[in-house]
Amino acid sequence: MRWVLAAPLLVFLALLVVFPIIYGIQSSLTSRTLLDPTPAWVGLGNYATVLTDTGFWHSVLFTLVYTVVVTAVELVLGFGLALLFDKEFPGKKFLLSSVILPIMIAPALMGIMFRLLLNANIGLVPGFLHAVGINTPLLSAGVVIPMLMALDVVQWTPFTFLLFHAALQSVPGELHEAAQLDRASYPRFVSSILLPLMTPTIFIAGFLRAIDAFRTFDTINVLTSGGPGDNTTTLSIYIYKILSAGNFGTASAAALLVALIMLPLVPIVVRRITRGAVS
Repeated sequence: MRWVLAAPLLVFLALLVVFPIIYGIQSSLTSRTLLDPTPAWVGLGNYATVLTDTGFWHSVLFTLVYTVVVTAVELVLGFGLALLFDKEFPGKKFLLSSVILPIMIAPALMGIMFRLLLNANIGLVPGFLHAVGINTPLLSAGVVIPMLMALDVVQWTPFTFLLFHAALQSVPGELHEAAQLDRASYPRFVSSILLPLMTPTIFIAGFLRAIDAFRTFDTINVLTSGGPGDNTTTLSIYIYKILSAGNFGTASAAALLVALIMLPLVPIVVRRITRGAVS
């Protein structure tokens, strides 16, 4: 009876997930392009093309560095903000609304907003910097990567903050009282009590943000299109450029290689989340 009830969902998942994967694998083994109705079988040729492309490995390195940096910064800032808003102070509700505002803006729209702000001719930020004697283009090769990371931190730190803030609300008040009775300092209370309690939440928040940062596309594509050169080309933008050229077979191979990069992380994450839920 359970299988009968679950059958519609299983069919839907098969059509939504399994069929595209099978089609992608088939396409990756052919010379399928936009203008070729009868693609030829090329075997692992597309995979060899991607793996021997220096642009692919550059995008892998940039994506990994980008993911690690923004995720670490967002976890630290989100946890710090959660600790700050765990206390009562005047104007808390207004500041709370202001903090979570960036997460409500679509990434593409955020990219367009910052592209206008950073425009060398009409942007407010370059105009201000020029007035104080700083004339470095904000989208130049030496500045654009930290700027993109800062933009990601501004938009997605509210996400980690909300997770941590919700987790802190579930901490029993007796623990705070016990710490006060023991005259434990607040840093000691955070490191000895709150951090161990928050570890599952920190791990889940880090995992969700890392996955999202790893597949970043909208904001970077709007701001730089992966440039200057290939400096800010993420794996998503790398695959998008191949698709834009009409090389569906090569793009499918690149997408499957990206999936293989992330596949070993799945059992580790599932095991860690399950262990945290049980404990």
